[in-house]
Amino acid sequence: MIKLIALDLDGTLMYTDHITVTEENRAALKKAHEKGASLAVATGRTLAIIGDVCEQVPEIDYVIYSNGAAVYDRRQSKNIYTEYMSPDLYEPLLKKSLEIGGFVEVYIDGKDYVPKKQAETFGADFLPKEFLEKLSEQMTPIDDIIEFTKGKEIEKVTVYATDKNDFNTLWNELSKNDEICLASSMPVSMEFTAKGVNKGTAINGMCNVLGITADECMAFGDAGNDCEMLKYCKYSFAMANGTDECKKSAKYETLSNAENGVAAGINRFI
Repeated sequence: MIKLIALDLDGTLMYTDHITVTEENRAALKKAHEKGASLAVATGRTLAIIGDVCEQVPEIDYVIYSNGAAVYDRRQSKNIYTEYMSPDLYEPLLKKSLEIGGFVEVYIDGKDYVPKKQAETFGADFLPKEFLEKLSEQMTPIDDIIEFTKGKEIEKVTVYATDKNDFNTLWNELSKNDEICLASSMPVSMEFTAKGVNKGTAINGMCNVLGITADECMAFGDAGNDCEMLKYCKYSFAMANGTDECKKSAKYETLSNAENGVAAGINRFI
């Protein structure tokens, strides 16, 4: 019996507008929930940016956010798993990201903080306008992001670099640090968390709390930051629009996010 379904959002559960969960996907998730499967969002987004998703799919029980840095239990209104970065780890990397990269986001306590001088430039080149507006509403501009983050535990840092040379330079720089987990959810983004933190370890942490096994888990994803959870779960699906790396990590492939691929995968086994 499948007891947990973990769902990436952008490129997976969400339609191509990054906002809508289709009626077909909603119906399949509701049916699976009625048959006893708990539902979990597994996203690189922070906790503050999943409200619209939960309104569309009220059956969602858990939110794995910030690429697995924390798991939030919606029924108990509390985190049941966390793994944050210490100041000693992220401070030099954040400085380097600001020097080389483009737009920087810092996730703390489920919220999204950005440098004020960059706030107006975010996403214009690579995100749909309506989705961009919703994201921007949840961002808190900060005058001095380095000073603001001092001494705080951070869930994740995301850097968006639309210039390919800047992207490659920063990616190569960050990849030298073996104390972080570096991933990407779209061609212009790079995201880092503490070492060993990813969606797969978060699901494992959930399973330990909930008393279930990887053989009882299903997962859907499309990008590099989904690979670990696709490898972990017995019933894992890569979307047709997913990356090659993602498809190699999954046990099965399903239709694209524009073709209700989540519903197709669920209906195959549940």
